[in-house]
Amino acid sequence: MLLSLFTRRYLILVGTALSLALALLSGCATSPYQPEAKQKSDLLLDEQLRQASTAIAADAESRILYAGFGMHSQSKVFRNDVLSVEQKLKQIDPNLISIRLNNPALGDPSDWPYATQENIERVLTQLSAMARPQDKVVVLFSSHGNKGIIGINAAAQDFKSLSPTWINRASAGLRGKPTVFLVSSCYSGSFLPEIAGPSRIVLTASAADRSSFGCNFYSTKTFFIEALTAPRDYSNLSLKQLVQQTKQSISAKEAALKLTPSLPQNSVGSAAQSWFEQL
Repeated sequence: MLLSLFTRRYLILVGTALSLALALLSGCATSPYQPEAKQKSDLLLDEQLRQASTAIAADAESRILYAGFGMHSQSKVFRNDVLSVEQKLKQIDPNLISIRLNNPALGDPSDWPYATQENIERVLTQLSAMARPQDKVVVLFSSHGNKGIIGINAAAQDFKSLSPTWINRASAGLRGKPTVFLVSSCYSGSFLPEIAGPSRIVLTASAADRSSFGCNFYSTKTFFIEALTAPRDYSNLSLKQLVQQTKQSISAKEAALKLTPSLPQNSVGSAAQSWFEQL
């Protein structure tokens, strides 16, 4: 098991070094705070928020509002997580309203705004203002993490990370509105106590003291998001059953690979219980 953990960390380090080296050689290592890069990112975010506001204002029906944050440039897996959740939600609500941020890895297009702390806060504030009583909100954070930390890395540079306290404050406007938080990172269960709430469902990729898997340089999706968005019939499936199936799938995969179980966690607020159990 120690060898497995060493191998995993070694692959992450090698992947990060390779990503940085190739990005520098190709001229793609651009900080989100360099003037030209920031201007482009700000314009992209302005347009996404404008489209979201226009769509919600034009539709009296209930909608799902989705914000996905791929926060680490070490691997394409984090952008893929954002897309996988978006695609699955579109099966549930074809008129899904999406806002997508990403710190591109080598080979990823830079066609989304950067997932910086400032941009994430702006999106959460806008979601809080847009979401109506009949709507549901889904927020995904996908990155490397540690206890009480979700990392932000762009162009192989580390920036201000997110803490449970920060997320709790930035998403305060969503309290009282039906919201699902998906946290796909190692030790993500450490976020549960602080961001949980009566109207919230929080699903994490691991327990507070466990690593999660599928986030190295060569991965395509994290184990957590891969299992959560796997092909299945959603027409007769409650969110509670989906969570149970996700945990079973992850457990089976980790056992087959002889990995220490990640033990995904969930918290369901009192006001969200009926939503969690309904089809």
